[in-house]
Amino acid sequence: MMVIINVSAMVLAALILFLMLMRTRCHDSVGWWLFRVLACYALVCFVYLAYDTSILGDRLPVRYMFIRGGCLALVAAMYLSWHLLVKQAKETKAQSFNTRLNHIFNKDS
Repeated sequence: MMVIINVSAMVLAALILFLMLMRTRCHDSVGWWLFRVLACYALVCFVYLAYDTSILGDRLPVRYMFIRGGCLALVAAMYLSWHLLVKQAKETKAQSFNTRLNHIFNKDS
């Protein structure tokens, strides 16, 4: 049972990372490239952890389960920060557009 939980957690983390990689491919700044490189590295690590978990089976030590749980929490935090960054960028872009429009229309007054 624990093997299924651990493998599914690693696969879930890998899917979240893959989704983030696909969604950020249109951003071309250095920060986004660094984020994508770290996400690729984490993706490789999670695939290895899932493979390692499937081989060990029921002999998986408890400390490894805590490490895998911490890694999953880290991926969830990465996903949340990515989501908040995208949301903040959209709000900033909309606010900038509104400011420019107000400047154009108030200039004539």
